[in-house]
Amino acid sequence: MRTRRIGLLVLVLTAGVACSATAMDVLEVGVRVDLALQPLRVGSAIHWDFAVGGYGLVRFNEGWGAHASAGYDVLNAGPYLSLGLARSVVDSVLLEGDVTVQWNFLKRSSAANLDAGVRFTSGPGSAQHTSLAIFPASWTLNMATGQPTSFSFSPSFTAEGALVLETGLLVGEAVSATFLRVPSLADQPVLALGGGWMLATRLTTRVGYVPPTP
Repeated sequence: MRTRRIGLLVLVLTAGVACSATAMDVLEVGVRVDLALQPLRVGSAIHWDFAVGGYGLVRFNEGWGAHASAGYDVLNAGPYLSLGLARSVVDSVLLEGDVTVQWNFLKRSSAANLDAGVRFTSGPGSAQHTSLAIFPASWTLNMATGQPTSFSFSPSFTAEGALVLETGLLVGEAVSATFLRVPSLADQPVLALGGGWMLATRLTTRVGYVPPTP
């Protein structure tokens, strides 16, 4: 029953974002594939996440925008939902904040990421889009069977690049790295950084459509 409720919540929120976007300027919409390397080994094995979903970027006005994505993690049997806001401060510089929730039905667990930081972009109107996002204010909350298990500081950065064709088709890649504290001495990090820190990485491929500028 809980699984159905969570799935329904994700569907309703995603539909709400999509309906709201019809009253805004849609900057980009498409599908995305995420391949993430989990920071801790499972036994002695490396563990991956593989998720497929959709995303959209919209603009409210010259200063404010929003982004949303939702999908399903195939390997962990659970959906994810991400919502964020962006505020333009000067040309090609944005302040961003977002919330991402990931459910894992196999382990009856979930994780929520709260991020805030700055994004540097190449600016609109170019056939080649690049950006660098740095989120120094970031925390991760992990829960199992409805109870909090950990709350940790998790700064991250993401480098993105995309090519936009004359037809509006966009193909992009992004590489993300998140710095996490090693939970205990008994855990085995995949990418240990020393000093009690480890690294989690993610590769995101997106194929989308960029509507023509009116």
